[in-house]
Amino acid sequence: MAAATKMDELLVAWLSSDNVYENVLNLIERYRSTAQSGSNGHGGTPSKSGSGSSATSPPSSPSRKSLSNAAVSASGGDSQSQSAGDGDGDGSDEHNHNHHHNSETSPRGVNAIPPFYRRAGTIASNGIKAPPIRRKDSFDAADQSWEGIYTNTDSSDQTQTQIHKNAQTNSNNTTNDGNDDEHIDGAGAGDNGSEGNSNNKPARPIKEQVHAIFSELGKKLEEDDGSDESLFLTMDNFVKITKDICSFPTFFNGPLYKRILYLWNTHLLKSPSQKQIIWNEFQKDAEELAGCLGIDPADEKEEDKNELLEHLDRVITYEIFRWYWGGEMEDYDASERFFRLLKKPFENYVGKDDFLPYMKELLRDHPGLEFLSNHAEFQDKYAITVITRIFYSVNKCHSGRITARQIRRSDLLSAFHQVDEEEDINKVTRYFSYEHFYVLYCRFWELDHDRDYKITREDLLKYGEQCLSHMIVDRIFDASPRPFGYSKDLDGEGDDDAAAAASGENKEDDANGNAADKDAEKKSPKDYLTYEDFIFFMLSEEDKANEISVRYWFTCIDVDGDGMLNNMEMRSFYALQQHRMQQLGHEYIPFEDMLCQMIDMIKPKNEEFIIVEDFLQEECAPVSGALFDALFNLNKYLQFEQRDPFQERQKREDEYESDWDRFACMDYNRLAMEEEAREEDAMEIDWVTVDDEDEDAEDFNLGLGGSSEASILI
Repeated sequence: MAAATKMDELLVAWLSSDNVYENVLNLIERYRSTAQSGSNGHGGTPSKSGSGSSATSPPSSPSRKSLSNAAVSASGGDSQSQSAGDGDGDGSDEHNHNHHHNSETSPRGVNAIPPFYRRAGTIASNGIKAPPIRRKDSFDAADQSWEGIYTNTDSSDQTQTQIHKNAQTNSNNTTNDGNDDEHIDGAGAGDNGSEGNSNNKPARPIKEQVHAIFSELGKKLEEDDGSDESLFLTMDNFVKITKDICSFPTFFNGPLYKRILYLWNTHLLKSPSQKQIIWNEFQKDAEELAGCLGIDPADEKEEDKNELLEHLDRVITYEIFRWYWGGEMEDYDASERFFRLLKKPFENYVGKDDFLPYMKELLRDHPGLEFLSNHAEFQDKYAITVITRIFYSVNKCHSGRITARQIRRSDLLSAFHQVDEEEDINKVTRYFSYEHFYVLYCRFWELDHDRDYKITREDLLKYGEQCLSHMIVDRIFDASPRPFGYSKDLDGEGDDDAAAAASGENKEDDANGNAADKDAEKKSPKDYLTYEDFIFFMLSEEDKANEISVRYWFTCIDVDGDGMLNNMEMRSFYALQQHRMQQLGHEYIPFEDMLCQMIDMIKPKNEEFIIVEDFLQEECAPVSGALFDALFNLNKYLQFEQRDPFQERQKREDEYESDWDRFACMDYNRLAMEEEAREEDAMEIDWVTVDDEDEDAEDFNLGLGGSSEASILI
């Protein structure tokens, strides 16, 4: 028993996937059941008398399945001695069935261990397409086939098993025949309530659910032949399919409708140029697909375009959706369906621009964002903020490309469902909160004095009342992860600047023949932070208790890039902190004392250096940011040294899920109060100048009322 327990511990330490872990535990449980049944009657040690009687030693704690088998055997009239003595199969049928099942699936008696993952479209040994193995709780109904073939099979097996169990139970009770027949008929009809399970009733096949929706909401084509194929759904009526059948949020309806039509109209085409034309028609995004296919939309002839567009199907019929379900939905679980819909058909990753159609639908339909309908500029800023936050949390390698595996391991799909169901946008703190966007954008706006949407090193030094050292600011610009690399900024000039810097186009020879810059104001991408880069910085700065933030700051502190923080690197950063403490008159804290305190809290495996995994230990999460604050954020380090234990306890017990949520709420309240104070001051000045001339009053008030672009966002 001790060996089995040790094996469980090893498996728990080795396996990180919930699915694999659950399957392995099931195999272990079945193996234990097999070993126990073998020792009791099939492969156990014979007794001293040589007879087939059961062993006299007490058995180990039986599993639930063994207890149920014993109860069935007892109710059927078979004694334990008969079951143990007849090793060739004279025992109960239930016992033989369980023994046969365990011998096939146990680790010792298995012919082939079933895989933990089955690829979509796998053909089984009987020539029928096998159902894909999906994640646990991926769908309410396990069967997602169009015809419901797995649901019908499973429900039939469950019905026969239920009838057999009910017949055994009724045979032991003295009841009338009419009640027995009624109970069996009820079980055969799939009634809920047997054995306390309310989900025994099989789900309707996808085919029947879709047919019901088309019959209810569908319209008939002009060439009506009376069949299901003559019914179609408009984009507005397709919402029920999007939400109930495909399990997507309602604001995915428009992009999903267009994607289905694009795939249907191009599934027989082989020409990239023709696919380009159809993509432009449905997606209205010619430049992106042109980059994917490597062709220029301007090369297409107008006659070919018109001829191709005349024969397009522009509405989704029953036949089109059945084709789409079989190719894009049936064999995939929820996360992979989500990934395949987000990405472009010709790519294997999700890029930044792939989220824009869904953000536009959200901004148009969500009641919590209705007040932004007349402010297109801030709609764009909100969309950029949400998308960047998604890449910050999901794309942990900061490549600017989200893979299917990253989506599967994230909470992105559940966050989209939450924002779809929640009317208060600020309650969705994952990615979509408007208050969080307001805090991020206002902080950026306060630092961007020249309004070019670029933060320089001098601008960033003013962040948080000049709490950062100039050394860490330099490292942020030179080494910190960028969400989308150096390719683009908000104005789309990043590529042009980088190319010009590399080719020397902005240089000319001066009088001495030396190269000189034509435009001194042109900066390298490393000389400024875009709004997206600033979001990465601020999320990492205000919440250092998560893995993404730890890796962000570890990269900045690790100057030599060897993956280890040694004393020399930390001492160089802390020397600036000591100098600032002396200038401001604070108590001087030697480097050795600070480092000893941090080592005691972090408990690294090697005290000679610290690696990123030391920060990611579960017990170190609440204090992982203390070392970073000590090295470059003087204000937070002094707050840490003077912290109140009671306030720290209140933080751990408050309603906020993270330090970022707490900071964003407090900072939003501060910004809102400042905005209200400005409005009150403006109103008082208006009352004082009410008798002045209209032109003078108008010119004077323009300098007070709308001085900040962000004031419109409250």
